[in-house]
Amino acid sequence: MATVVMSPEAANITSAPRRKSGRVSTKPQRFVPAASPAGSAKRKRTAEETDGDIDVDEPSSDEEQTESSEGEPDEEELRERRRKQKKTKTPGKKPAPKKAKTNGATVSLAIRPAASRPKKPRKAPIRKSAIGDDTEGLYGDVFARGNRIDDVAAQWVASFEQHEANAVADIVNFVLRSAGCKIKIDENDIGDPDNAPNRLGEIQDEYQAEDVTEYPLITKARGGAAFRQALHGFFVALIQTIAQTSLLYRNAELIENIQVWISTMSSAPNRPFRHTSTVASLAIISGLSRVASDIVESSAKKIRQSETESKKVRVNKGRVSAVNKEVDELGQKREAVDATITDWFDTVFVHRYRDVDFKIRVECVEALAEWIMIYPDKFFDGAHLRYLGWVLSDISPPTRLEVLKQLQKLFRDQDKLAGLKTFTERFRPRIVEMATRDADSGVRAAAVELLDVLREAGFLEPDDIDSVGKLIFDAEPKVRKAVVGFFAETVTSAYELQVEDMGGEDALEEALPAIEGDDEYSHPRLEWLKLKCLVEQLLAYDVDESELPSQIERLPPSGSELGLVAVGIESRFSLAAQALYDAVPEIREWALLAGYLLYDHSQTIQNGTGEDVEMMLRQNCKLEEREEIVLLDVLNSAVAHRLERLAEAQKDKKKTKAQRQADKEEQAEMAKRLTVLIPQLLKKFGALPEAASLCLRLQRLLNLDVFQELRQDAALVSLLDDINKQFLTHQNAIVLQEAREALLHAQAYEELREITAIKNQVLWDDLVNTFNAVRRGRDLSKRGNLSRNVLTGVSNIVLKMSELARVSNPIALEKITTAPKSKSKKAAVESTPPISSLLQILDRGVPKQNLDPEMDAAEDTLVRHTINFMLPYTLWKVNECRDHIEAGTAIPDDDLTAIAERRDMCVVALMKILESRKGADELRLEVANLLLDVYTSFFMLKNVKASSSKGKKNQSADVNDDWEALCQEVDEPTTKLLLQLLTTAENNLAKRTRKRLEEPDVDDEPIDPDDEPESSDDEDEEIEGRAAEEKLLRSLMAEQKLCELGGRMVRAVLAGILDGKSSGGGNYVRKRLERNKNKLGHDYKEVISFLDAPKERKGKAAKPAKVAKAPAKPSKNTEIVIDDESEEEREEEPIDEDEEMADDQVNGDARGEEEDVTSEPPQEEEVESVLGD
Repeated sequence: MATVVMSPEAANITSAPRRKSGRVSTKPQRFVPAASPAGSAKRKRTAEETDGDIDVDEPSSDEEQTESSEGEPDEEELRERRRKQKKTKTPGKKPAPKKAKTNGATVSLAIRPAASRPKKPRKAPIRKSAIGDDTEGLYGDVFARGNRIDDVAAQWVASFEQHEANAVADIVNFVLRSAGCKIKIDENDIGDPDNAPNRLGEIQDEYQAEDVTEYPLITKARGGAAFRQALHGFFVALIQTIAQTSLLYRNAELIENIQVWISTMSSAPNRPFRHTSTVASLAIISGLSRVASDIVESSAKKIRQSETESKKVRVNKGRVSAVNKEVDELGQKREAVDATITDWFDTVFVHRYRDVDFKIRVECVEALAEWIMIYPDKFFDGAHLRYLGWVLSDISPPTRLEVLKQLQKLFRDQDKLAGLKTFTERFRPRIVEMATRDADSGVRAAAVELLDVLREAGFLEPDDIDSVGKLIFDAEPKVRKAVVGFFAETVTSAYELQVEDMGGEDALEEALPAIEGDDEYSHPRLEWLKLKCLVEQLLAYDVDESELPSQIERLPPSGSELGLVAVGIESRFSLAAQALYDAVPEIREWALLAGYLLYDHSQTIQNGTGEDVEMMLRQNCKLEEREEIVLLDVLNSAVAHRLERLAEAQKDKKKTKAQRQADKEEQAEMAKRLTVLIPQLLKKFGALPEAASLCLRLQRLLNLDVFQELRQDAALVSLLDDINKQFLTHQNAIVLQEAREALLHAQAYEELREITAIKNQVLWDDLVNTFNAVRRGRDLSKRGNLSRNVLTGVSNIVLKMSELARVSNPIALEKITTAPKSKSKKAAVESTPPISSLLQILDRGVPKQNLDPEMDAAEDTLVRHTINFMLPYTLWKVNECRDHIEAGTAIPDDDLTAIAERRDMCVVALMKILESRKGADELRLEVANLLLDVYTSFFMLKNVKASSSKGKKNQSADVNDDWEALCQEVDEPTTKLLLQLLTTAENNLAKRTRKRLEEPDVDDEPIDPDDEPESSDDEDEEIEGRAAEEKLLRSLMAEQKLCELGGRMVRAVLAGILDGKSSGGGNYVRKRLERNKNKLGHDYKEVISFLDAPKERKGKAAKPAKVAKAPAKPSKNTEIVIDDESEEEREEEPIDEDEEMADDQVNGDARGEEEDVTSEPPQEEEVESVLGD
């Protein structure tokens, strides 16, 4: 603060004249601020200067004149005044601390004072249109100059007071410019409102001639959303400003003139005009609603004021009369505003809420919900709510989604629940239908969220709750996530009801003993009851539907449609548990789940019933068999989810090293505990196939490296022994597949391969011994010569062999275990290896007359299991040959002869089945698939030879090319047979899906009448009487079989096995495959489209890719490179045929393919051999 300096005239007081009272009469003192020292931004004030400042109590000029007339205050008054100033002054600043003295000279650093600069006020954001740079007039004020919208509205009102017609023209031009139109109207047009439709029509025609495809409201450029908000906000502010200045009531023609132009534009055929003017009109109604709401609030205050005044003892009648007069005026204003709102609503909203453009319909829905919240006295009634209900059936998903979001806002307002009861009763079925059957997943999720709000309000019926709860099994993750809260509350309600029946939660907690340590989860707990309620609810919502094949799944939203499964999918209960993982804390406690499953509930039955609280809890927590299976599925999901999150946490860079180490330790601890729990679970649930498969699935979640790090090989060996036990004791295909995957998972770890190989060999020895015992003294080549029990036993053994062959080399099947001792039939069987008997089983595929249907089906099952075994067996043999070729070593003659003989036996047996069976028989199609697989696999050896440069260097002189006799093309008779089968499969699918195929060529082979599809007119009538689901199921199965056969034929064509020299050439098979490419569905089209894949790759590369060193195992990447070679390059490589090793009538063809067959188009880059390393 500046220092006060007295003028020199006031220095000598004694020389001034005195009055009669004895006081000195002086002039008022003038305060002159002292100049600040140069170079100082701010100077500290001393205590004396602070005491001397009397700015707060300085008298004004009038007071000074009065005081001067009365004379100066005496000395006592001055002391009193100073005393008061000392009491009210602010405390002085603390003195700066003294600096410590140091020896020697010190260097003082220049420090810049941290002067606080006043912040500049932030400017309003500049709202620029996405198109055009017009900054003139009202459009520029709103969007380009950064002015506040309220200020722009006030400026417009001021301009209206000066020239009304020009101001209204500015409003209309503003709307036109916002629509992307630069054509303007003037005051002359405003003066002729009757000509407004004609004038707007002319502008519209001129605007359409510009061929504008985008306007600001729908632009995707930056600022599009801000543009709409600014447009809406301007008209709301404009109406409020007009109401505050009383123009709304004094000049009713203003709103009418604006309405004439904007409402006419809202019904224009031009979409930019109609959309922009609708947004403006809806904003005007919003502004009017806000004005009316303010009037209602003010009127209510005045009425309360009048009532309060009237209740007084002495009533001020004048004040009461004045207040009542104000209430009447407010009522008149409200009536005027309501009439204007109704006029705008009937003119614009009633027509635009069903506009052809869904974006305009969305605007109307959003605006109506806003009006209901702002002005409920006008809009919160059935006459206006019904519009929201009608829009629930809109054809556009965004519109349905918007109305659901707006209804959520309304139902979350507790004050409006009573008024929404009638609306809910009318439209609740439609909302439930949207949640369960709508085609759009986002709409269904929003409908579920709305129904959750309705459930909290008590507006749902029990049937509605069940319908929504079943969506926890929905195929869409978004829908499952939305229904989680709904389902969790249902489970909690059931849990609380049971707890209340048992005496309350406090009584239960007191009765249960407190157990800590390892036994914490192995004794009854309240959480078990929650899990019991969860499982019961899941089973209650699990629809009792007919079992579907593993390759078929139900499609959302209704589940009435079926589709092919591309890859393996998780169970419904597993997907539900994943969705509920975060919502139900008990699911996250996987150790609690395991303890609950391992608890022996038979003790509860032995102890009987009683009134003891703990006994009641045990009885209520007892699990049924089906409930245990579901809880095992939940356990799998919980463990997988937890391990997945721990793995993700290891990659999280935001976590500290200590946190990542803690997560790693938890992961290792989980693996150790699961290693102990899995054998216990297998011991308890191993007898149940479905439960055993779920227990085996837990092993695949473990990181087995932990056992090597902790030197716990014994625990791992014990776990593998339990898996082998399940493999040998179970006959269920699902359990065997899970055991196979568990063995593959263990084999994937380099350190564990030796241990796993030993366990696999033990399995092979056991299977071979059992198979030798069964085949001893029996002829396995004749169909129908075995009893039902023996046939089932052989089928189960072959099934296990087919699964184990996908894990390890089935070389044990080629060894003779017992030396021949006699010439009897029994000794003859023992003198042949088991693989020979397996090849004989293929002969049982030839049908036999007068065979029992059940036995016939069992025989087909045995042949099918053998077919499944032959594919991995062939791939192992191809891999052995590949290793010799790459290494440049000769294949032993005995081994090569055995491979050729077994290959020929397999091909001959398969050809017999193809020729003996008719139509699109399922077994016949599988035989054709295996035939093409065998041919393609062996044929690929030629490419391995061509790509092995290292092998050529290491080749010895005695290396021969006899193995090339295995690489043969399909001959012409076999090709015709395969094409006849393809035609039958196409006709079968076309008849089931009612599609028309292309006419056959004249050169095509005639179709045997027995090869026609089995369905006839009588069967069609029968199918029409069945459920639509069964009909669709048959169509999908037929489509899958056709795609499998077509995919293998495509691979054979690309490899050069079909359409080669032996089959006549000429690309006949390729043309035949492409004939009905576009007639039999999208899946089949994608399969056949792979014929053009090599051409596309050739076009991208200037030169064909060279084959690099072949990997240790067959790789599909190598096959793809081979496909790029031209046919001329293939012809340059001669094919040597060995007549001693190859049959003249049967030609070879094979391919390296994955053992699992799917209906997907062959993705060669991603497919690997089953052989492993």
